[in-house]
Amino acid sequence: MSDVIEQYTISHIPENRRYGEASSLLPFWFTANTSAFTIVLGAVGVELGLSLAWSIVAIVVGSVVGGVFMAYHSAQGPKLGLPQLIQSRAQFGFYGSLIPNFLIWIIFFGYIVGENVLASQALGPLIHVTFAEALALSSFVTWLVVVFGYRIMHDLNRVVAVLSLVLFAVLLVRLGQHLPHVHYTAAPFKFSVFLLATSIFASGQVGWAPYVSDYSRYLPVDTSVARSFWYTYAGSVVSAILFAGLGAVAGVVALNSINSDSVGYLAGLVPAAQRLITLVLLSSIVAGNAINLYSPLVSGLALVSKSGGRAPGALVRAIGTALIMAITSIVAIGVSSNFLVDLSDFAAFLLYIVVPWSAINLVDYYFVRHGNYSTADILSVDGRYGRFNVKAVALFLVGIGAEVPFMNASWPKFEGPVASSLGGADISWIVGFVVTVTLYYLASRRLESTVPAPRLPPEAALQEAPASSY
Repeated sequence: MSDVIEQYTISHIPENRRYGEASSLLPFWFTANTSAFTIVLGAVGVELGLSLAWSIVAIVVGSVVGGVFMAYHSAQGPKLGLPQLIQSRAQFGFYGSLIPNFLIWIIFFGYIVGENVLASQALGPLIHVTFAEALALSSFVTWLVVVFGYRIMHDLNRVVAVLSLVLFAVLLVRLGQHLPHVHYTAAPFKFSVFLLATSIFASGQVGWAPYVSDYSRYLPVDTSVARSFWYTYAGSVVSAILFAGLGAVAGVVALNSINSDSVGYLAGLVPAAQRLITLVLLSSIVAGNAINLYSPLVSGLALVSKSGGRAPGALVRAIGTALIMAITSIVAIGVSSNFLVDLSDFAAFLLYIVVPWSAINLVDYYFVRHGNYSTADILSVDGRYGRFNVKAVALFLVGIGAEVPFMNASWPKFEGPVASSLGGADISWIVGFVVTVTLYYLASRRLESTVPAPRLPPEAALQEAPASSY
């Protein structure tokens, strides 16, 4: 049974417990972007006034660029065998990492609530129960998947990837049949609007960055960076383009229906298979939400645990994720009718935080330390990476500050002076990344010199955690 139920949560995955191939990352991350959430997001360009063609171009450009961030984070997993946000301790210090980690943790909660709403909207009419009852049932199924953990999540995503690909083809044909009869008039093309839409779709990919390596950390340590990168990149980017593109087409055909009841509208396109389509869409929502639920438990433990503890991983995961799902379900019941729009604005704002964090993590891993870390020191409050790296935290905040003049945020409502001069175009994430990467790289030698000398045995002396540890 221990081979089926994951026994680790935040501790290092010993080499003798590693398994799998990098190719498993392709269906896993393909499925992550097949939910109704991605389809709704795909209609954003149309809602902003772009033509269908320009909306699809924005989807492609944003996904292709944003996918680079998350795929390079994924490649860190096999090397370190640690969850993504735990690795941040090497850059920010043991306690310093709590600052970006806590802010990113909030994003997880927002996404869980959003997926809970979609799942309940899909399940309620299917089995004729109330929203609250559907929410309880869909939440339980998602929770059960996460209790089993890493292996079952990968197995589920492989199945859902195939089903979703078939569903995509069916829905595209049906929407294509409606398209010639639609009289949609796009607003005059504005580069600023195109850039804003592109940034939103790039954010959809960058948003996976804080937890992408959580799902590659069990791969053998000799898994190449190239294989991890390309399988992750291909899976995530291709599915984002396909399903967000499907959303753009659906937005042209029936924008109001997509915004108000995306699952119901899409399933209704094929009346003879309406229940089956709803089930496939529901399975993709559960698979995606399992990712959103698993990772905040991991990062939450990182916030409160000094060493990773020694309690059974499955028990901790069951209790922790049940608590998270209970809180987010309560929030989902009380959300406003336009919550999906509000959530998109909220998540986009919080992504201003993710980009500087991603910049520091990537440049430190690939250009400063070249992947050479002591896992034992990362997991220790008294390790060589220190308790609080003031300069790294300061540069993280500087990166966010550099974004402010370029922001065009809907929540809270704010438009920076540069964004205003660009006609509302939001390129803050580009500026934040460039500024943070440059400053961190230039200061990296000094940052390295401020870290205390190693206080723990070398990596080779790291004892492999027992299968019952988390």
